[in-house]
Amino acid sequence: MPRNLLRHLRSWSVVGAAIVSVVAATVPMCPQHDAAGRPLWRVEMVNDGDTVTCIDESGQMVKIRLQGIDAPEFDQPHGRSARNALDQKLIGRRVRVAGAARDQYGRLLGTLWLEDRNLNRELVAEGHAWVFGGFTPDPDLVAAEKAARRARRGLWAADHPVSPSLWRQEHPRQR
Repeated sequence: MPRNLLRHLRSWSVVGAAIVSVVAATVPMCPQHDAAGRPLWRVEMVNDGDTVTCIDESGQMVKIRLQGIDAPEFDQPHGRSARNALDQKLIGRRVRVAGAARDQYGRLLGTLWLEDRNLNRELVAEGHAWVFGGFTPDPDLVAAEKAARRARRGLWAADHPVSPSLWRQEHPRQR
């Protein structure tokens, strides 16, 4: 056996592995569907307590603002807890996204479904988010918030929780 053959084989195996990795990363993922045939999106990142980034069925990254809820800002009391709660629900998961409208920042407004669970509602019921004002709220979300307030769950355990909209007014971001 030639002396340099083993070294050349090792070099080519590294090159081959690199090529396979690049191809695998650029080929769109195989679309997955739930039992009813609806597309499932892969959760790529939890941005905060009410915003996630997903990969849709065509392989595109889509930022989704959870519709009807408003979670505390990250630097606001309970903000990290709200983000962590959503992160724990979504680590390594695929979700169904219901919604088609966009907000002023171009994010898709949607409800996240994990199997038959409405995650937007769960976050409100667990006290990780307020019902978002400014339009006619979903009565199911309103009922979930009332129950969370009565039970003093999550952010409602504080004596005077501050809504995210008021927090943003009082703490403008430095740009």
